[in-house]
Amino acid sequence: MKNNFVQIIENYDPLVRVSEKDFILEPVYFNNGIAPNPDIFIRQNVLYMLLSAKKNLPTGMNFKIWDGYRILKVQKKLYDDLWELRQSQNPEWSSEKLKIEVEKFVGLPSFDPFSPSQHNTGGAVDLTIVRDDHTELKMGTDFDEFHERSYANYFDSLGDRDSKAFSSNRTLLKSILCDAGFAPYEWEWWHFAFGNQHWAKYYGKDVAIYGSMEL
Repeated sequence: MKNNFVQIIENYDPLVRVSEKDFILEPVYFNNGIAPNPDIFIRQNVLYMLLSAKKNLPTGMNFKIWDGYRILKVQKKLYDDLWELRQSQNPEWSSEKLKIEVEKFVGLPSFDPFSPSQHNTGGAVDLTIVRDDHTELKMGTDFDEFHERSYANYFDSLGDRDSKAFSSNRTLLKSILCDAGFAPYEWEWWHFAFGNQHWAKYYGKDVAIYGSMEL
């Protein structure tokens, strides 16, 4: 998603490690050999907001977190891999079309401190809801399923029973996190942000408070 260069006034909220005592953690990119560290980091206030949002989940449920802060090396690997996949699947697409479709799911690994990648700020988090037995609520797709079914509102207008259940579960996740102050993302039901340029643009704020934690 393009940030349109919303001004960033960094508030220096530190990165903190998310604890498995608070949430269910599944560091997907480390497990798949892409990220070098199994720990998941987010900004401190994002952690506080998630802990607050957790209190509003139905009894016996918790958040499962797949990813938070992301270094640019990992961002570039994800971007390049999806570019190659989409190019092989759609050889007729122009570079412009490829860029649009790839960046719905993986943002450009930006080395520009004035327009940082969302996850590189520590303000973006990928997550879902799980029950006490760690089974995930059915959302209609897996995490990082690069298909239009992953668009946040994909199942809203479909009338079959499964689609209604998927839509209801996504609405639950979105409503709890948005009530806590997060911004949703139209292309990925699992992605939410606070403090970065996407969050600022979504809520019509003049400035973002989180910039890159790497640059």
